[in-house]
Amino acid sequence: MRSVVRLRGWLRGMERESPCVLLAWKDTLRSEEGLGAFRYVYSRLQVLDAPQDLPDGEYVAGFGEQSVPVMKRSGIWLPDWR
Repeated sequence: MRSVVRLRGWLRGMERESPCVLLAWKDTLRSEEGLGAFRYVYSRLQVLDAPQDLPDGEYVAGFGEQSVPVMKRSGIWLPDWR
């Protein structure tokens, strides 16, 4: 099962660290450990809300132990597709 979720996360980069709100796809997968057990996989992380004063540049966005590179260009948050 797939759903879109809002997550409280963080941004790190440009000598700054700030809280943010992220949007992600959450897939619910049945665990190999037994009946009724599930695990969650998050993908397509996107910055939804972040402090306006963060300068353009390269950042890492994440929550918990998961993170992805992102960049801010002309005030718009983009995935880092390098």
